[in-house]
Amino acid sequence: MSDTYEMTPLAHLYPGMVLADALMDEHGHVLLAAGATLNEAAIQSLARHGVGAAPILRAVPLTPPDESEIQARLDHLFRRNDREDLGDWATGLLRRYVEDYRLKREVAP
Repeated sequence: MSDTYEMTPLAHLYPGMVLADALMDEHGHVLLAAGATLNEAAIQSLARHGVGAAPILRAVPLTPPDESEIQARLDHLFRRNDREDLGDWATGLLRRYVEDYRLKREVAP
């Protein structure tokens, strides 16, 4: 079983939650496989089978990329554009707008 799960009581389950481990009945039959996404019918079925709680994956917070990761991605996206080439001003302007947006820079009015 994953270390990023919590046993959640049946009353607190809702559609969209993901199982961290397989759920089995008292006879050892798999009711739902690990990684299954719960829906309303599955939750009702668990209640009929007497399941009191389920191991639910915890949401892992995403860490936003730092500036160097953003710049590396932009370098890849605009790899065919030379920043110093004034003849391709439109692509340079587009890159600047995308860079400002991704780095959440304030744009002067």
